[in-house]
Amino acid sequence: MLPKSPAAMELKYQSTTIVKPGGILHKKVPLTIFDKAAADLHIQVLLVYKPGTASNAKIKDALSKVLTHYPMLVGKLSGDKCPAVYLDDESGVPVTETAVNGDLDDFLPLEPSPALAVLCPEAQGTNPLFMVQLNRFDCGGLVMGVSCNHKVHDGQAISNFFVSWSELVRDQPVRVLPVHDQSLLKPRNPPAPEFPHEEMEFCSVAAPDDHDAPPPKTLDGPIENVVVHYSSEFIRKVKEKVGSKHSTFVCMLAYLWKKLTVARGLGEEEVTSAKVSVSGRPRLGIAGAYFGNLVLTAFPTAKAIDLVQEPLGYTADLIREAVEKVGSDYFQSVIDFGELNKDKELYPSVGMGGNTLCPDLEVDSWLGFQFHELDMGGGAPCAFLPTWIPVEGILIIMPSPMKNKEQKSDQRWGAGIDVILTLSADHAKTFKQIAHSLD
Repeated sequence: MLPKSPAAMELKYQSTTIVKPGGILHKKVPLTIFDKAAADLHIQVLLVYKPGTASNAKIKDALSKVLTHYPMLVGKLSGDKCPAVYLDDESGVPVTETAVNGDLDDFLPLEPSPALAVLCPEAQGTNPLFMVQLNRFDCGGLVMGVSCNHKVHDGQAISNFFVSWSELVRDQPVRVLPVHDQSLLKPRNPPAPEFPHEEMEFCSVAAPDDHDAPPPKTLDGPIENVVVHYSSEFIRKVKEKVGSKHSTFVCMLAYLWKKLTVARGLGEEEVTSAKVSVSGRPRLGIAGAYFGNLVLTAFPTAKAIDLVQEPLGYTADLIREAVEKVGSDYFQSVIDFGELNKDKELYPSVGMGGNTLCPDLEVDSWLGFQFHELDMGGGAPCAFLPTWIPVEGILIIMPSPMKNKEQKSDQRWGAGIDVILTLSADHAKTFKQIAHSLD
């Protein structure tokens, strides 16, 4: 039987409460230079749980407790030239509760769709920075919609938060407390930036309506969010074709970049870049528990003809070399740039409008996220997905929630990877035809 369309979901609003942490501190927390470089946009994701999870009351109680360790999520971000998060007695997280008619299984598997927006709180602006919606089905299944502003955290930081939240739901202590010490991002004396960060991480646009700004790229036709599964066996074959020791992420990105170049029909001499996030934590010797943004972007770049005709090993080497260039010296240079410009209004180069990145890609790896640990009392989620991505050219590589047939346990998140990518409708049709071709 085919799953029901998300558009058929009937939600009944029940309540919205403000969940506050214990012992709010009245303080102002300035954004770091890495926070300033992040886009001011909300990421909307869904965590999908089969029946057996803890009650809504238990989940909200655990949220209140975990927020004492993650106060940045409850504050409000100022909009002045020196942005900061303000915390006071009114700080908290809005949590909306709904009841959904029917059984969750009738709608599974869920895939990104505009119809899923009803399951997630909608941001009307920068604030609130973090919002939750608990959608409880008749069967007891739960879809938890979360909307979180990228300006105060990166993927690793919010992944750590989810793990800690789930631990408290299960009455377990928080194993890894977050690190909020911004003094770890220490500039040199004197600061000495070595790279043109005013052109890379930031832009010279004086204002969003500046006439000198390049026009945003737009796509007139429909955009599809495509989900493709790659088994562990398929990944092994791709790695064999790469022919050298590269990570799963690099090997699969090399493979997918080639297929997307073909699907988009790029001209032979057309130049394409894959914007790859690079974490500064290991490069600066900072703990993985650091909370905030601490990522920059690598820009592997190639001509379309080379991606299509050269062996996959060529592309994998290209990706790795670009990532290696964003080393500790580059991160330190950004910190120094931030120190010299701490009293200036800076405009991040990301999020400048438009709805297409073609011929480029923006690549996010969720392979390090601990999805299998996000147990809200009844087991790991059976799915984790964005509601809908309205921009063409986004590529997300993540662990698959499918069960590993080679394991005897019932544990999920152990069987290959899933890829979520956004393409124009005609390019999506071509990609689906060649997505599993190893030619």
